[in-house]
Amino acid sequence: MHRGSASIVRALVPHFDLAPAELAARLFRAPAVLAGGLPEELARSLSEVLGNAGLRVVVEPDDAPLPLPAVRTYDVALYLRDGGRFRDVCTELAAVLGCPLTDAAAALCATPPTVLGAVSQATVDALQARFAPLGAEVDASHPPTARYDVFATDTVSLAMIRSVLESQGLTPGEAPLVARDLSHEQAERAWKELGPRGGVRLLDHAFQRFDVSLLEAPAGAGFTELLVRETGMPSALVPKVLKRLPVVLHTGLSRADVVARTAPLESAGAKLAVQLINFRSFRLTVEDSKDPAVAAELLSTALGLPANETRTALSRLPHTFQPAVGDTRARWLVSELRARGTRTTLVSQ
Repeated sequence: MHRGSASIVRALVPHFDLAPAELAARLFRAPAVLAGGLPEELARSLSEVLGNAGLRVVVEPDDAPLPLPAVRTYDVALYLRDGGRFRDVCTELAAVLGCPLTDAAAALCATPPTVLGAVSQATVDALQARFAPLGAEVDASHPPTARYDVFATDTVSLAMIRSVLESQGLTPGEAPLVARDLSHEQAERAWKELGPRGGVRLLDHAFQRFDVSLLEAPAGAGFTELLVRETGMPSALVPKVLKRLPVVLHTGLSRADVVARTAPLESAGAKLAVQLINFRSFRLTVEDSKDPAVAAELLSTALGLPANETRTALSRLPHTFQPAVGDTRARWLVSELRARGTRTTLVSQ
């Protein structure tokens, strides 16, 4: 089983009679046979080298039963829970994909942040173990059994979307969620028609993330105890929170976690709001900065702005930068800027 580093493929190619693409496929769809007919001494020597490089390898006789191929393969996305670990996760992801840091950052900030496709359960498990300590969660989807939602932007013709969906026997909803709970086959057909037209997004349920907010709370000490138990909130903080509703209780929950986290609160009489955050975007307002030069360098790169324009903006604070950024990039920038002495707030778009 592989811990998830595609960059090792280049180093392995000279030792195996396999094309790089085939070798990579075997690594990510482990368990798989990498080579056969090797002298035992050579096999064990290679096994030791591969083990040091992050592979879990077993040396067996040539007549040993072949490992069963992966019954299912998965597409994998990453959700960065801790914005302060963005650089760490990018570094690790670059090692996994064997790509530059800029490409890893782009993949992590994509919607959805799908980073690998058609990998085995063993690789999914290895990736989870690898990224969990960095504050990133691994979402895995088996495409043939996945369910999908279709979203439309304000720039697309809703009449055209409804026409396409109805022609495929689907019942359109109101924008932005124009179709829900499609099968893989239905999603493929819809995307074939709608994808090339632009303004439409298809999102796998497995890769959806949500914030849960408390809008109204029932009276009574029992709810206070429930809130502490369900959110980990200190009991002394509850009265202050309840005076400032609405307030976000949970951030970045998976679809399955939303059901588990909201059910106890709703059963107690709480009124909640669940917001999909995958397509959420923000503009950054810089309130003050102890080191404008450092902040300008980071912001000009992250927002794609000329350095002199960014420096000028930071000389007259507060200032709201116009380029919008997605949820992951926004949380990273807030955390990174705070660590460098710059206080920012996010303006939702």
